Amino acid sequence: MARRTLLAAGMALTAGAATAADDGVPAGGRLAFRVLRKGGEIGSHVLDFTRTDDMVEVRFDVRMAVKFGPITLFRYRHTGIERSQAGRFLSLETQTDNDGEALRVSARREAAGVVVEATNLASRKLPEDARPLTHWNRACMSAPLFNPQDGKVMKLAAAPRGEEAVALANGSTVTATHYTLTGEATLDEWYDAASIWAALRATAADGSIIDYRRLVP
Repeated sequence: MARRTLLAAGMALTAGAATAADDGVPAGGRLAFRVLRKGGEIGSHVLDFTRTDDMVEVRFDVRMAVKFGPITLFRYRHTGIERSQAGRFLSLETQTDNDGEALRVSARREAAGVVVEATNLASRKLPEDARPLTHWNRACMSAPLFNPQDGKVMKLAAAPRGEEAVALANGSTVTATHYTLTGEATLDEWYDAASIWAALRATAADGSIIDYRRLVP
């Protein structure tokens, strides 16, 4: 599997701005997903949220491994911290082990835009409404996006597809709004009635399907 395949599914993977009461933060403070490929589990994606007044901090940990019998063909680890205030992106720090390739990204809001610094990438200033595609906040669906793994600008277009029932990890379903993202990657995202991230589906470079199944709730 190509290195950028799991990036699209795991992260690096856009309608309306969220309000403070409808900003994608789960009541329990945690979101966790099983990551499936060809029906088999290959990893997990866990997000822990801390809210202080109108500030939100999200710590995330993505782990994936694709194996053929006892042989590991691909290994991926992505961790980071994202901060926002009143729904507005403030900063991001990430570290990634992309099958042996070490990457770091640092992004922060400044007076005239969002400054992004990353491994093997010159520092650049993006528009004031830019934010990382970290998936959990539906505000990503209407913002200029950059990749939280490598810091590059992402060229994606999002389109709403209506409400559908999507599967959870325990076999039950939840009604969620479906968005399709197309461009440099092909992704499908779902958000439930409370704007909480509910599911993700990506088509890998080899044609296989990668699915996120949310642990209840």
